[in-house]
Amino acid sequence: MKIINLKYRIVSVPINFSVISSVRKSNKIYFVLLDVYTDDNINGLSYIQGFNFHGSSAIISCLKMLKESVIGEDPCNTNKVWYKMWDDIRLFGHQGLATFALSMIDIALWDIKAKALEVPVYQLLGGKQRDNLVAYASDALWLVSPIEAAKQASQLIDQGFTAIKMRLGRSSQNEDIEAVKEVRNAVGEQVEIIADVNQGWNREQVINVATKISQYHISWLEEPVATDNMEDYNYLIKVLGIPIAMGENLYGVKPFHRFFEKCPKPIYTPDLQRIGGLTGWTKLFPLFECNNMPFSLHLFPEFSSQIFASINYSKKLEWMSWASPLFEKQIRCEHGIVKVNDAPGFGLSWDENFIAKHEVY
Repeated sequence: MKIINLKYRIVSVPINFSVISSVRKSNKIYFVLLDVYTDDNINGLSYIQGFNFHGSSAIISCLKMLKESVIGEDPCNTNKVWYKMWDDIRLFGHQGLATFALSMIDIALWDIKAKALEVPVYQLLGGKQRDNLVAYASDALWLVSPIEAAKQASQLIDQGFTAIKMRLGRSSQNEDIEAVKEVRNAVGEQVEIIADVNQGWNREQVINVATKISQYHISWLEEPVATDNMEDYNYLIKVLGIPIAMGENLYGVKPFHRFFEKCPKPIYTPDLQRIGGLTGWTKLFPLFECNNMPFSLHLFPEFSSQIFASINYSKKLEWMSWASPLFEKQIRCEHGIVKVNDAPGFGLSWDENFIAKHEVY
């Protein structure tokens, strides 16, 4: 079997809750969609976030560049193709949009490989450990007013979630603290609350807020400072009473090893479009497993759920429904539980009618 073609598109998907964070404001999500075709008519798909139209267009340029690397290759030899692409983007650097494109192709190849064997992807990753995955809700609770955050939190609990993520990083730290208080009061003590700052604070701000919200039992404080600020992460992990999570903006595998060497254990949240897809994950997971390091995965539940189904332990799955309308048979989160898809590959196919209405390239 050989790869014979790649097809790429950009779609702009409207969302229920506008994204308002320290790094981003948007009422729609740009996705880059990829289909990889083979001469055996076994095709694979993947998607990633492009953040905006121009970023998405640049990712497609990277896909066009890598197309020359993968045409004619055996899609089932994922490791060989991964290293070939990794070498081909060396001059562009391994941190950025070229890695996004590499990750997209890699994920689609795993889809093809699993379909060729007529098994779900989780079997290629080691077999299913769990049928159903507990998820935390991540769609809502952006930088809205404390009252609105509490209202949205209540709605999520009514849907059956037992864990939710809220965002911090408002212009007023007092308003952030008030938002945590209101959300906790709205959901009660039994619900897990995760707080994500999206790299919006400095060390002093983190200490100030963390000291005041610790009474509300935050499960973890995610990306409180810039991703590459290893010194501050090292300090904050040691002194704060709230666990620290980070990792979604680390590229490849080596940065995780460097953080592990320098910092006490944070909760890692790697991102598939930055670590090199599923092949990148297979290189990263042994670090977590051998050192008993807690982790989750950032977004992409259609793919992440297959990874979660193959391992014995982890934090909860991040449930984000942004990409759900792209697919004919959507994986669903009901009462805070995601059922693992048992169909071959990722078990996904595009909803071409929806895509046609929202395609922008």
